[in-house]
Amino acid sequence: MKWNLEILQEAPHETLIKTLVNLLELMGFRNVEMVDSPEEWGIDILALRDDPIAGFEKYVIKVKSGALTSSQDIENFNEAIERAKADKGIFVSINGYTKDAKLVVGKEYKGRIIIWDGEKLVEDLNDKKVPVSEDLLKKIKRKKEEEKLEEKRKGVLKVIRLDTPLLYSFSPDKVFEQLSSLLEKKYKIKREDIILKTLILEASTAYIFSWSALVEDTKDKAVIFSKDEILTFVSKDDELDKKVSRALLESGSVIKATEIRIIEPLSPNEAVLLVKSRLAEDLKVSQSSVILHSRKKVYIPKRVLLELQVGVNSARGEVDLKSKEARVEIEPLPKEKLIEIAKEECMNLLGEELKEISFEPKENVAIINGQVSRFLFGAAVHIYSGRVLKRKSKIKRDAILSEVSKKYPGGKIIFFTEKEDKAIIDVLAPEGIVVLEFNLETGAYVVKEKLVHPYSLAKIAKDLIEANFDIKDLELSDFKVRDHKNLELLLKSEDGKVLVKVDGKTGDIMDYFVEITPEKAERIISKKYPDWRIKKIEELKDSYKIELENDRLLLKLSLGKDGKLLTEVDKYLKEDVVKKIVEEFLEEKGITADIKELELDENWKVKFAGKERVGEILIERVSGRVLKSDIFLTEFIIEETYQAHVSEKFAEKNPKTETIIVHKERGYAIIRLSGDNGFYYAKVDLRTGKILKEDMVSKKGLKAKIKKLQLDAKYK
Repeated sequence: MKWNLEILQEAPHETLIKTLVNLLELMGFRNVEMVDSPEEWGIDILALRDDPIAGFEKYVIKVKSGALTSSQDIENFNEAIERAKADKGIFVSINGYTKDAKLVVGKEYKGRIIIWDGEKLVEDLNDKKVPVSEDLLKKIKRKKEEEKLEEKRKGVLKVIRLDTPLLYSFSPDKVFEQLSSLLEKKYKIKREDIILKTLILEASTAYIFSWSALVEDTKDKAVIFSKDEILTFVSKDDELDKKVSRALLESGSVIKATEIRIIEPLSPNEAVLLVKSRLAEDLKVSQSSVILHSRKKVYIPKRVLLELQVGVNSARGEVDLKSKEARVEIEPLPKEKLIEIAKEECMNLLGEELKEISFEPKENVAIINGQVSRFLFGAAVHIYSGRVLKRKSKIKRDAILSEVSKKYPGGKIIFFTEKEDKAIIDVLAPEGIVVLEFNLETGAYVVKEKLVHPYSLAKIAKDLIEANFDIKDLELSDFKVRDHKNLELLLKSEDGKVLVKVDGKTGDIMDYFVEITPEKAERIISKKYPDWRIKKIEELKDSYKIELENDRLLLKLSLGKDGKLLTEVDKYLKEDVVKKIVEEFLEEKGITADIKELELDENWKVKFAGKERVGEILIERVSGRVLKSDIFLTEFIIEETYQAHVSEKFAEKNPKTETIIVHKERGYAIIRLSGDNGFYYAKVDLRTGKILKEDMVSKKGLKAKIKKLQLDAKYK
């Protein structure tokens, strides 16, 4: 659609700016940018243009819609050009310019300010084929539809000319809107469902008198509404005074209504008598002192009676124009009528009569459900207007299955899911898997995808896996369709199982997970380690933990579930083999001892103890080679040997041991004996029994006591 002035006038300001940016770029402007703060700068767009004579020129552009552009607007734009330090400016006024504005541009700013009106912009937009946005067209269309609806809602009103003016103004539109708002608020009725059928204005006659009194030159105007309501001094009420003055200048009035009813509370003659009597009373003068100069009849709008069409229903309303109070009467539609509306809606939508109907009223809405041969149907109907607020049809599951069976005889439904207003069905047919998408509301369906048959995909997966893994004779055990486009295949054999993810459309393998059985793992290990015996096999999450043995060693392995990754985790001598190595080592050293403890760390640590010797031997974990041995004399042998030494050397017959302190980390022991002749101290090598240092002190004499204290300190 081409641009026209109406479209420009309806376009939001932001849309106009974006459209103009597009146009300027097509016209050869460069670096066209919207201004971030247009209110502050007084411009909307900045742009550059290469002029053949002047060279690069900086332009600022201002867009105005609404009223005509005035000369003051032009002056302000010129200031904006100076602030932006631009060379020229383009002022775009959709609705044109005043004569003064055009004159100012021609005299003061010719060549500096270029003015475009709406017609010029329309011409350039269409010339450069700038498209009209769909959103803008929809907005204009929506506005026209709303105007037509509004015209329909109030179209019954006719122009009625009255022979005398109205003292108070009357607006049928405001009255209608007041009642529409009341219906909308109280009964939740949509305004577009409310249409005016009749609007009757009830008005009463009143009289305006201009009067004066002979006393103190008093004069004013008075209004008599009824016998009980007389205002003698209009000038005291500014608002009323204005209305009276205006009414005195008018000869008649025009209203919009379907009918007017005039009520005459009193005759003109009665009005004369009443006003003179009241004025005389108020002024405390005789009626002869009151002079009435003129009398004018006016109408006072009192009440409006309305008949409204509310959807398929009707309502009556009344508005008191003095108090502004409104009331409306409307009855809910009968249950039978509401069901009839739902049945008609079902017939229009599905072409069948609604049956097995249920009816549930909820506040201002009736929920009506039922079914036809292939569909479930529900409608929410407004109980006052009869408007169908919402309708919903849903094809039955059995109807879907029947449709699938007709289309694919012999086919098997392997997946069925409903999501919002759609049903997705995966059908296993002879030619492959067909993915169908059903519109649950209409029952229409389309073929969404066609996937390769699972058996064909299984053949591809079988060939790939068996060619690359030690697993044979795979067969398809099960499959699943994922997201209606990929397949997961489960292939099994005596050797294990394989989960394969496949692109259902192309047949390409996307991923796979191979898992051999424990029996297959055992066969793989036995083939790899023929000279070993399998002692234990344990299945973990991603691998098998396997222990092997031979006469001398234990071997621990890890085998991946896919049968590919084989890792030697640990290898070490058996415990009984280690014991035998240690026993032979001790026998060779001439040591009689028992093995007390065996511990496997990086190597075997063996602790032994005998009557004469204790110690620790480090055995290499696989070869059995003795890496290190620490052998020490026992306290018993140290004590026995040193006692014999003292007896022989110092002729002590029965030396006794007082203390033995073993410093194993230092490799020696401290021993102290006492005998008949004195005390004996020695430092003895734990490994060889050699006396490294020795002292003796007598038991008698003061000097002996002092020396003993010194030796006690020395041998700790």
